Amino acid sequence: MKALRFNQDATCCVVNPEPHLVSIYNCDPFGKCFELDGRGKNQSIDNLAQYPVGISSSSFDGENEYVIEMLFSTSLVAIADRSQGTSNSKKLKIINTKRKCTICEVSFPHGIVDVVMNRKRMCILLESDQIFVYDISCMKPLETIDLWEDHFKKTSSDSNEPKKAKSQVTDSRSRTNSVGSSTRPRMALSSDDRSILCFTSYSSSKNNSSSYLLNDIVIYDTLNVAPINYMNTAHKGNIACMAISNDGKTIATASDKGTIVRVFNTGVDTEYDSRKPLLYEFRRGTRPCNLYYLCFNRKASLLGCVGNTDTIHIFSLKEDIGNYDAINSEFYDEEEDLSQSNNGNGLRDRKSPTDTSNHFTKFISRGIKATIPKQNLRRDYAHIPVLLGTTYCLGFPDEFVNQVYLAGDDGKFLVYSLPSTPGECVLTKSNTFI
Repeated sequence: MKALRFNQDATCCVVNPEPHLVSIYNCDPFGKCFELDGRGKNQSIDNLAQYPVGISSSSFDGENEYVIEMLFSTSLVAIADRSQGTSNSKKLKIINTKRKCTICEVSFPHGIVDVVMNRKRMCILLESDQIFVYDISCMKPLETIDLWEDHFKKTSSDSNEPKKAKSQVTDSRSRTNSVGSSTRPRMALSSDDRSILCFTSYSSSKNNSSSYLLNDIVIYDTLNVAPINYMNTAHKGNIACMAISNDGKTIATASDKGTIVRVFNTGVDTEYDSRKPLLYEFRRGTRPCNLYYLCFNRKASLLGCVGNTDTIHIFSLKEDIGNYDAINSEFYDEEEDLSQSNNGNGLRDRKSPTDTSNHFTKFISRGIKATIPKQNLRRDYAHIPVLLGTTYCLGFPDEFVNQVYLAGDDGKFLVYSLPSTPGECVLTKSNTFI
């Protein structure tokens, strides 16, 4: 069995219990509410489930046959079939599960990698590094975002902030982003009607101008079809997974190394300082791993982190964030020191031997500090021990704020209670997908 994903409010879960079969389950009360069967049943749905279904690309990385996205607990489901060659991988079908019919079908120039949607917008990521933005009420195309183009103009209130340099490889898309690729663009859409989209963008490597990393983030307003902010170098390596809060005000990211999880301010409805976007920084562990899923609860007070380890981590975002000014300013201390050490004519001030010694000591200590891993990073508030080798998807139910849902490839649907103090979550319910 393969657990595909929870919907936006964790009221339903999509699973693939066996080949040719896709099932949708209610989480509470637990039970099957719909089934797509390609072996003779539900033929009015164009046999959408007639082949083995893989994991939703927006949740996990693997050899996926389908990309599936639900719209809350409604009957609307978007499905892209990647199992039947190139032509079918370019088609997105919008299904009404109650009427058991296809509402519409949209074809794209390249294969579909990911689909995200809310009640206002639908965004489709293609293998060609393009994002198509649609008005979901009428499926009208609104915008096509090319991740290689410099169409993000300066939006920050800081007039001294430099513009993003135009990529020199706009017309040379040599890489193809498959669903199973670990180094492909990521995107996430807020579930409220503000419809804030965040996605990774290419940046040139400092050591090699011809090499590109996916560690920049663009914050985009899909209602007004305009960028809001641009965030440079969220991680040193490629961003492996990403999540956005319900209101679109915060985003969480993890790199391909998988040891650090960061939470940033998007600048939505707040004064945005591009030099201090970091709100929280958490240490998942010291050993690298593949983090494939991040998830906020509705109030963005908790952040779930799932990877290919034997522990699922839940971080708390309730504590004071004042100490993170030091983390944000750490990368700019040297620049500030240089500006303070020059007089109004641009000449370096004359210093006494003691001042010079202090400056040298500070410079050396900063260099040593940069090579030592931060030991004061926050650890998880709660954790869940799981089976190593089993892939899980996680959901925070809006209706039960102190619970966490887990669906695993071992066929189990588990309900955990969050602890009142930091520690291990308590298993309260266990069900099996039929």
